[in-house]
Amino acid sequence: MEKVKENIAKLVEKYSIHFILLLAVVLRLFHLGKRDFWYDEAFTGIAVKEKFSGMMDMIIKDVHPPLYYISTKIFSSLFNYSVFGIRLYSTIFGVLGAWAVYLFAKELFNKKAALWASLITAISPFAIQYSQEARMYSIFGFLIVISSYFFIKGLKTNKNAYYVFWGFFLGLSALTHYLGIIFSAIFIIVFFAYKFFENKKSSFLFSAGTYKSLFLGYFISFIIFLPWIRKFLGHLTNSQDGLSWIKPAIFKDIFTNIRIFIFGSPLGEMTGGLTGMPSPNEFHGIDSFSIFAAIIIFLTAVIVYIFREERKKELGSLLILSFGFLILIYALSFLGKQYLVSRYLLPSAYFLYVLIGLWLSKIKLRYASLTILLYIVFLNLIIPVKNSTGWNMLQKDAGRFKGKNFYILNAFDYVIAKYYFGANKLILFNMDWPQYNPDGWAAIGQSIKRMENIDDIRKDRSGLIISNTILRGQIEDRKDIEYRKDLDFDGLKLLDKYENINIYNFEK
Repeated sequence: MEKVKENIAKLVEKYSIHFILLLAVVLRLFHLGKRDFWYDEAFTGIAVKEKFSGMMDMIIKDVHPPLYYISTKIFSSLFNYSVFGIRLYSTIFGVLGAWAVYLFAKELFNKKAALWASLITAISPFAIQYSQEARMYSIFGFLIVISSYFFIKGLKTNKNAYYVFWGFFLGLSALTHYLGIIFSAIFIIVFFAYKFFENKKSSFLFSAGTYKSLFLGYFISFIIFLPWIRKFLGHLTNSQDGLSWIKPAIFKDIFTNIRIFIFGSPLGEMTGGLTGMPSPNEFHGIDSFSIFAAIIIFLTAVIVYIFREERKKELGSLLILSFGFLILIYALSFLGKQYLVSRYLLPSAYFLYVLIGLWLSKIKLRYASLTILLYIVFLNLIIPVKNSTGWNMLQKDAGRFKGKNFYILNAFDYVIAKYYFGANKLILFNMDWPQYNPDGWAAIGQSIKRMENIDDIRKDRSGLIISNTILRGQIEDRKDIEYRKDLDFDGLKLLDKYENINIYNFEK
């Protein structure tokens, strides 16, 4: 019996990471294609459906580096650019992110810490969310963590080959998201901190040989990024204009983002013209202040506990990677550079999971297991937000409306509809501002067809109005009906409904 238990224990130890990665796969594939694209995902979908030159024009105009879009276009073409296929590319890198967390934590600390860290990454709602989104964040997170893995190997072995791999993946991260360039500064701080604690003296600061490997890695990353550098320099002048939707940062936002890293944010809330700033998930019966206080107390206790146990050069490196990027982005807000958005900071979340995983590896197994169990209980107390699924359902049934024109009532929904149905089928009637022409938007372009008078829609016998809100004339005495009171929707008839998407026409 003891022999059997011993064999089972060996199998569990040997294949634990495989089980964790399998769990990551299952959680990330669950309902992958059910939720509708929101605006940013629709931008991705429109871009990859374009010819290569058209796609490049779109991303240059919208201030994006090219790697994610080029690779997603190639991959998703195998799935006919479907919602599932485009998101699946992010899912793959979401799983690879959990694997990269394991490699990094194992290299910096030990296998036990690595397993706990990868488990937290596998079940984290924040990590899952951006593994199921048709954007570049899961790829960006993976590239930063895997580059950090090679950076740590370089620090520990002083072998140039590892610095070359670090620079290679760091360069790819900058070609995926421009914040990779900002994150590159964090490695300098880690380098000096690690060397300081390793040598316990300052002489290394003046040794040319100390910097050779560091310069080599940065040079490799520069070479990788070099083909795009002219476009990047052009983007520098107008990048902040494209981020005008980001609210100016306040100190509390640091803790708000940490809360989102741990408990996630609502899916599908950033649609239809709403702000792209995510808010944290809310809980049944628990107020926000209690959650903030619990997180601060928990992380403080974790750091204090680990400081007693762990060597300073390893722990210092992890703390800089965990919080340095977050603090640096906050500091840039004082210069008017607003980037403090949780999804941009996914690498920080991954390193935070390593920090918590390290702590779990140092306490007794039953307490660590209880902590994970309590975490799962808390995740089940999250108040669910109903996601939009109507666009996906309508697309599957689009054959019913062959030969019809779809009138879309705002520019944000127009972009979403353009991904699903193409521009030829759509006409924008911008209900809040009929005269506004959004043809300058990268995802809309000059091909847009518009109308400025609702009476012209009445005359279109093949016209259908597509709306994700209830329009006047359908349900009376409702206080939450959204419409422009000066627009005449009399005679409007609800023709069909696909979950949250309503299809109307005027009675002829």
